[in-house]
Amino acid sequence: MASLYLILVLVSALDPGFSYVLDDEPKTLKLPTEYHFMGDETNILAGVIKPFEIWYNGNKSRVDYYGGTVKHYYVGETEYLYGKQFTIYPKTDEQVTNEYVCTEEDLDGEAINFLPTVDGFTYEGQVTYNDKVVDVWKYLDADIEKKTEKTLYVIPHKDGFDVPVFRESKSSNLWLGTLSGHEVWRYYDYSTPQLQQLDYSLEQACNGSAVTLLDASDETPVQLVSPEIDEAFSSYVDRHNKKYRNNEQENRKEIFKENWRRVMEHNKKNLSYKMTVNKFSDWTDDELASLRATRPSTQHIGSVPFPHTDEEVDKLVEELPKYYDMRIEGFITSVKNQASCGSCWAFSSTAAVEGALARSNGGRNLDLSEQSMVDCAWGFQNTGCAGGTVEGAYKYILRHGLPTQMEYGLYLDEVGKCKLDNMTEFYNIKGFAAVPRLSVNAMKVALYKYGPVTVAINANNAVMKYNNGIFFDPTCNNEPANHGVTVVGYGQREGVDYWIVKNSWGEDWGQDGYILFSATDNNCHLLEDAYYPVV
Repeated sequence: MASLYLILVLVSALDPGFSYVLDDEPKTLKLPTEYHFMGDETNILAGVIKPFEIWYNGNKSRVDYYGGTVKHYYVGETEYLYGKQFTIYPKTDEQVTNEYVCTEEDLDGEAINFLPTVDGFTYEGQVTYNDKVVDVWKYLDADIEKKTEKTLYVIPHKDGFDVPVFRESKSSNLWLGTLSGHEVWRYYDYSTPQLQQLDYSLEQACNGSAVTLLDASDETPVQLVSPEIDEAFSSYVDRHNKKYRNNEQENRKEIFKENWRRVMEHNKKNLSYKMTVNKFSDWTDDELASLRATRPSTQHIGSVPFPHTDEEVDKLVEELPKYYDMRIEGFITSVKNQASCGSCWAFSSTAAVEGALARSNGGRNLDLSEQSMVDCAWGFQNTGCAGGTVEGAYKYILRHGLPTQMEYGLYLDEVGKCKLDNMTEFYNIKGFAAVPRLSVNAMKVALYKYGPVTVAINANNAVMKYNNGIFFDPTCNNEPANHGVTVVGYGQREGVDYWIVKNSWGEDWGQDGYILFSATDNNCHLLEDAYYPVV
């Protein structure tokens, strides 16, 4: 992909060489306690480059992404008051374009310090970086199964602390020989922060109009279990390159322990699917809710009717193969990563359009822009990173079409400014159809005859921990649908029908980014809110 190529070129361009100058004088690493920086953050595996500007003074902090397109203000918790987080971002719907809004959430703990902790780093000498001599500090933790490497370049300041200019973090799974995490940060233009730069009330969008999203809630403590779990948490932190604020380590550990226990107990039952500890195993309920942000559609009606009666469907399904996988035919693009933005509604509908177009054009895959929907589809029951509906996503695509990612720009993991007026080419659909509810046969016919199907499911905690096998959870329908995914085929194993489902949580989740859902009993609401594009 073009985005991955650009990222690799960027990282290669950052290589400062290896001309070390060792210094006999012992050094102590100390980062500034107050700061302002410009810079950029590159997540190699997610394919996201985020230019930023950051401020921090201990009790308040702020980060702007993409030149101030999205702003986050953090006010730390005090003895008597909850902390606050304010987010300012552009909203585009059918009435307004790029109108800035402000949302407010409670913040549990201190204001976010964007610089890393320095525990475990050792001085390695000096190199020349961007025509300046910098001190090199490194961190290494490795055992037989994983390795974590961190590199930090700093310039000593006259006031006794070290100014960071470059940071890299890399985590490897030695058993599989794969990277599980790889991020690069560059920092420029250090200065001390000004109080007015940390004052959210100076933002016009936040002047008395902030919308409250979530209230902070206490986490129910989980009873400590065996030392084996403590060791597992330490390994987990290293393997997934986790970075915690000082006051959140214990809370994250408790969340992990409960998930670890559930995984162990489930896998001992030898059911049809296995769970695993993964990158989500230390996430809070609020963080998981922001990732799963597809809401059930208000009505189950397409722009065109489903073209077959129940009787026709039953006849057609007798002629279908027992196993059908559009990945094998080359119609499905690679698994993408929505990162921390609640844009699953955009990824799942875009994936279906990409697959349908590939089927119609002889297998030529297109990389269409999910970001264009996050930025511009607000007038169709969608709210950027705060969620959307499958029905609303298709209504938007039907009216406006989708540009390619190459023309619109890389995925931001944030709401950006709508740029449709600058696009030269859009890929359109003729309509979209609703698959008849609760019909396994209708779903199979839709997949085989018309292409990928976007569905809303309940991605409960068991789905979050999915590793492999055919997923079936009889409790999954106890809660409503909350996540958008794309069905790209079906199959049968030991007499059990299943759906082949493409997710948008990266290739390091599930079976290379996919999950097999049992077709039994409308598992996780998969057969209730299903649509496919007509091209």
